[in-house]
Amino acid sequence: LRRLQEKHACIGDVRGAALYIGIDFVKDRESKAPAKKLVEALGQLAFQKGLLLLSCGESVIRVAPPLVLNEYDVDTGLEILDACLTELTA
Repeated sequence: LRRLQEKHACIGDVRGAALYIGIDFVKDRESKAPAKKLVEALGQLAFQKGLLLLSCGESVIRVAPPLVLNEYDVDTGLEILDACLTELTA
């Protein structure tokens, strides 16, 4: 997720502990204004591509995968998230 933060300016912060992580989406990193519309669109597009994302608060996506998660699932989820962000912010 930190690599995606480096790639996508709309990710303002990645925080959390263990497998419970929050991705904070912003309009720009300077003002840190919440990107509520982006999070809504991201949730819809990701769902269409097979990834369920749950928002938390105004502009945070909650990442809380099951304990039976494997490397393939992680890679696939991150690829879908990256593709969606690329599509929505292009």
